[in-house]
Amino acid sequence: MNHSNLIRNSKFKIQNFAMNLIIFGPQGSGKGTQADLLAEKFNLAHIETGQIFREIGRENSELGKIVKNLNEQKEMIPDEVTVEVLRAKLEVVPIDMGIILDSAPRTTGQVEPIEQMLAELARTLDKAIYITLPYEQSVERITKRYACTVCYRHFVLGNHIQELNDPCPTCGGPIMQRGDDTPEGVAKRLDTFYKVTIPVIDEYRERGMLIEVDGSQTVENVFSEIIEQLEKK
Repeated sequence: MNHSNLIRNSKFKIQNFAMNLIIFGPQGSGKGTQADLLAEKFNLAHIETGQIFREIGRENSELGKIVKNLNEQKEMIPDEVTVEVLRAKLEVVPIDMGIILDSAPRTTGQVEPIEQMLAELARTLDKAIYITLPYEQSVERITKRYACTVCYRHFVLGNHIQELNDPCPTCGGPIMQRGDDTPEGVAKRLDTFYKVTIPVIDEYRERGMLIEVDGSQTVENVFSEIIEQLEKK
């Protein structure tokens, strides 16, 4: 089903107000796709921390150099840097527009400062969404990901591109696999997710704020389940 049709055809209706959400999931769970769908349906700003830091890492600035080095070493961005970068992004989002934070807070040390920062911006979290996926499926999905070295768009081998030497379908640039998407890179990222981020998810579960959905389903079914659980809010 076309994603635009999926959004329009959703049978669930939610009161028209600015929601503030968090979405979590292991690599390959489809959380980015679901965040985009939710952002379009409910007029939310999708704040994706990984993409933000990849963009900063390409800047010729002091922070850019620090972030690039951390990314190359596959080390986590310090909590205080994450909070300040998020603040800068959120300060320009209209207050009558909701947000969906993608993978932040990522550590237990980020929970309180991010929520405090949101409160200072007159925002309160409504729900946290966790899209689950078995470890083996995460590895299988992510190791098929490739990216254009020119326009930085992401593609899936066997779907958007058929061969490793295929050009970028968008701009014709060369395709390559990011280090994070190799089997070794995926294993390290998943290890970090289960050790560092699962405790954050558990905290929102204990607060009764968590929506948990099986990410091994189709995009359509995952989206419908999220909407149905938001309806119960």
